[in-house]
Amino acid sequence: MTKRRLLVRVGAGAGVALAGGLSLGRWSRRFDWEGEPDDRTTAVTADGWRLVLARYRPPGAARKHPLVLSHGFAGTSLIFDLGPQWSLARFLAAAGFEVFCVDLRGRRRSWPAGEPDRSLQWSFDDLALRDLPAAVDAACGATGADGAFWLGMEMSGQALYAAAISGTAGRVRGAVTFGSPALTPGSAKVPGVTSSPRGRRKGRVPFRSGARPAGPVLAYARSKQLDSSFRMAHTDPLPVARYFRNGVPDESVVLADQFTDWVRNGVMRSVDHSTVWSDRLEEVRLPLLMLAGAADLQRPADSVAATAKAIGAEDVTFVRAGRQNGFGVDFGHDDLLVCEQAQHDVYPLVRDWLVERST
Repeated sequence: MTKRRLLVRVGAGAGVALAGGLSLGRWSRRFDWEGEPDDRTTAVTADGWRLVLARYRPPGAARKHPLVLSHGFAGTSLIFDLGPQWSLARFLAAAGFEVFCVDLRGRRRSWPAGEPDRSLQWSFDDLALRDLPAAVDAACGATGADGAFWLGMEMSGQALYAAAISGTAGRVRGAVTFGSPALTPGSAKVPGVTSSPRGRRKGRVPFRSGARPAGPVLAYARSKQLDSSFRMAHTDPLPVARYFRNGVPDESVVLADQFTDWVRNGVMRSVDHSTVWSDRLEEVRLPLLMLAGAADLQRPADSVAATAKAIGAEDVTFVRAGRQNGFGVDFGHDDLLVCEQAQHDVYPLVRDWLVERST
């Protein structure tokens, strides 16, 4: 080993040790985070699950249609609010929208009885056909609106496509998706599907047990191990530490195996294989803004571009968020929502698109 490589390794080790000390010491209190909504409301699905939505109110009169923001695989609504500087929810509320951030079934407080139950499983079908319409109905009921816009991160963007095809997106006026291709290549680095954790325990993919202690350490060490989720070269470690410590749940084995089936077989289909949504994308007629990180290792931008091309709606805008298109950085996956540059490049783009279609 050369002297230079040795020094690099020693430096990296020192960074990890320092981050570990921060995680275990008094600084760890900065990582505890539940979001700071104005209040919370509950949606009840057709099969009895109670989904919790964090509500962010505008400072003045609200625009006509509310927004429902929904997270990705092995994620929670915290991705939309990790502090004042890293909050798409607060940004859009300040722009005059009623904002509702939903935790889909099986995470945080979203359970039939409000408490986690390891005997329960869920599939992608449940999210698209039951959770999405229930969350939209709850937002409309709380505001008196006749429809709402859906903002879906990764899996929740895919749920919007499936819901539009299956007829459960009737109250959705339009949608913004973030890193949401219909088809994901096998070369992509999708945790729990094409990359670790690969284990299964008691009906769950155990994301939380590793993310909670190790995430803050890796964030402050700016480890490349996080590149498939957050590109730490341009992302503040604090919101990343908060997200891994509080916002990563264990995920349903049924859902993870369904996504594995999609990747292996180059398809997006229902859990019983009776409906192939990826063959029916032309049936999606809603206005769409489809964002993809130019350096997204988890859901490659080319795959999102191919999905945008197959969508049947007339009003479809695909944006590759990277330097070649005038963005300040080449965005990755989650940092498309959580980094300082996102506040300058991504948030205003989303706001302007929504304002134009909500008037």
